[in-house]
Amino acid sequence: MQLDAKNGVGFDIAENIIAQAKDTAKMAGIKNCKFEACNILDISFQYHNSFDFIFFTIGAITWFEDLTLLFDKVSECLKQGGLLLINDFHPFENMLPLPNDDCFDGNDLNRFTYSYFRKEPWIENNGMEYMSAPYSSKTFTSFSHTMSDIINALSANGIKTVKLNEYDYDIGLTDIYDGKGFPLSFTLLAEKC
Repeated sequence: MQLDAKNGVGFDIAENIIAQAKDTAKMAGIKNCKFEACNILDISFQYHNSFDFIFFTIGAITWFEDLTLLFDKVSECLKQGGLLLINDFHPFENMLPLPNDDCFDGNDLNRFTYSYFRKEPWIENNGMEYMSAPYSSKTFTSFSHTMSDIINALSANGIKTVKLNEYDYDIGLTDIYDGKGFPLSFTLLAEKC
């Protein structure tokens, strides 16, 4: 299903993910989409004012320390009135230990371990555990952002939040906290002014 899109472009810094996307598009018979391996902050000016719709999926914004820079690039690439959709883990989830964390206690799922306002980066060398079993890997550095960090960075770049929905289920890491009343995921729709 093409959703009536004339064309599309997918960006990811990881070449293996781009290769996987190309294979998936080929298997699905999607011909009007191309994929480029690059740092999103380095997307070429040829894409400025090009997109009616930009989508960030699970975990994408965690790789960016400065969301203002990220959403500046989004604003450059969106057409006037263009939409941004973010479907991601809720920042609240960063407070909860995951089953692979040393501090995880399956008997106390109401314990908050980390600060919601954490500023130091997360440093990991266990591979992409959400995609496979843990393995020794290169260092991955990710960052926590509060919901206000996200909305304020959008606003600073002329992108207004149109709708925000929060959900009590996780969309990719673990289902252990699902239904406990914690905000675990969200969708945010925003428009370039």
